[in-house]
Amino acid sequence: MVGMALLVPSVAAARDYCPTRPSLGQSACTIEPGRYAIETALSDWERSSDSDTVLFGDTLFRLGMTARTEVQVEWTPIGIARDRPAGRNTARVGDLQIGTRIALRNPDGKGLSYGLQPSVVVPVGRTPIGGGGWGTGVVAPVSYDLSDRLNLQFSPEVAWLPREDRGGNAVVTTATLGLGVALNDACQFTTEVQVERADHVTEHRVALAVAWQVSDDFFIDTGGAAGLDDHTPELRLYSGISRRF
Repeated sequence: MVGMALLVPSVAAARDYCPTRPSLGQSACTIEPGRYAIETALSDWERSSDSDTVLFGDTLFRLGMTARTEVQVEWTPIGIARDRPAGRNTARVGDLQIGTRIALRNPDGKGLSYGLQPSVVVPVGRTPIGGGGWGTGVVAPVSYDLSDRLNLQFSPEVAWLPREDRGGNAVVTTATLGLGVALNDACQFTTEVQVERADHVTEHRVALAVAWQVSDDFFIDTGGAAGLDDHTPELRLYSGISRRF
């Protein structure tokens, strides 16, 4: 999570662990070389006007390669989509997303930190959980410490992703603006607004999340997002854990 470096005092030469969860946006903070992290959703439920989607075990694997780069692999082993009008449940695996995060400034996430995060989507799953085709995208995350307790976060993204309702791919642009607030040495609150546009349709949502630091290498989190218009899913609730090794 962006700004998580605010929560952990420096221990020897070790870099503070900055989980990507539970923010909607991304961070330029990377895992140090030779270490890895597993960040998993314990629950992830989203409700729209006519459907519900539940993801189980959505997991991000992060491996530090150099002082400024890490490799990322994300996959959802199973998801269930419920069509409420038809009363039908569909279970599918999700697609595989492979990418890298490159920190261009301050890979520990402190001060002014920014970078690039390109990725490719491999269609190992099927709709409605998978996208049904290849995709690619790049995020350019930026964060800035306003104070010892406040961290401003911005994640613009451009992606080329399969359309859900018809064939082909569409250009999807997303902008996520967030503020991380370190409530104490072990707890951070994050609030975000996000705008996403694809095929002349714009979605708006707000999100709130809390992360607790159990130890230097272990975090638990919970959060939720609410849609602000008719095009956006009404509600999403999620929780998870992040562990560095």
